[in-house]
Amino acid sequence: AVVSTQSTGINQIKSLTATHAPQQTRLQYERDNALKRCIKLDNQVSALKSSKEKLTGQVGKLEEEVQSLRLFYNLHQSLSQEASLRDQYDTQVMELTERLKQRETEVLAMKHENDALAEMVRRLEKQLSFHIPNGHHHRQKQSSSSTSLGTR
Repeated sequence: AVVSTQSTGINQIKSLTATHAPQQTRLQYERDNALKRCIKLDNQVSALKSSKEKLTGQVGKLEEEVQSLRLFYNLHQSLSQEASLRDQYDTQVMELTERLKQRETEVLAMKHENDALAEMVRRLEKQLSFHIPNGHHHRQKQSSSSTSLGTR
């Protein structure tokens, strides 16, 4: 009687193992894929942060150049009224004004790009915080998944 009870218990364990093995394999596969995605998202966040830092540096340099151009332009305005100097500087001011407009356009474009990159970083960080295996949200998902798997 003891041998048949042990045999029945072993058969029940084998049956449960065979029943849950595909689910466990699927869960491990999903976990591995989620981890790979987290690593990929983390790499993307790092690349975006690096791009943002580079663009922020470029924006700063362009803003300094714009300030220098404005200063030069303002200094020109205060120069003497002599006609020969005025003609010479008027030509230079037109060129500088055009460069200033071009630089302001570049600065504005870089600011827009920087804002877009910052938004992408925020979204990726949000996604990344949701998909981190040790994160609070992930544990809730796992426990609810385990509960639903156990009822099938």
